Amino acid sequence: MIENKKCIKCRENINPLRLKALPTAKTCVDCSTTGAKRGVPMMFGEKDHTWTDMVIMDSDEYDRFEKQQSQTVSFDILDKTEMNSDGDDVDEWDSTLLDGLEDL
Repeated sequence: MIENKKCIKCRENINPLRLKALPTAKTCVDCSTTGAKRGVPMMFGEKDHTWTDMVIMDSDEYDRFEKQQSQTVSFDILDKTEMNSDGDDVDEWDSTLLDGLEDL
């Protein structure tokens, strides 16, 4: 059985479930300075030597990670209309590109 421990800050009993999960806890949940964590699966390595690992982040780190991910442009999802900034028809743009290649 888990013994009753007192929080070093507020002197209240620490919840037995917290002590079961974290036997070395010295503070209750309310007095703890550790915030919530987020786990993000990430792939490392390259080619045949890849592996997936869980990266644990604080809330601030996770927010920065999400912001960076949303700003990253993937060339896999770009289409021709995004590259055609002058408003021309895509078919016309394709033929102009092919005409330019014929001149080479």
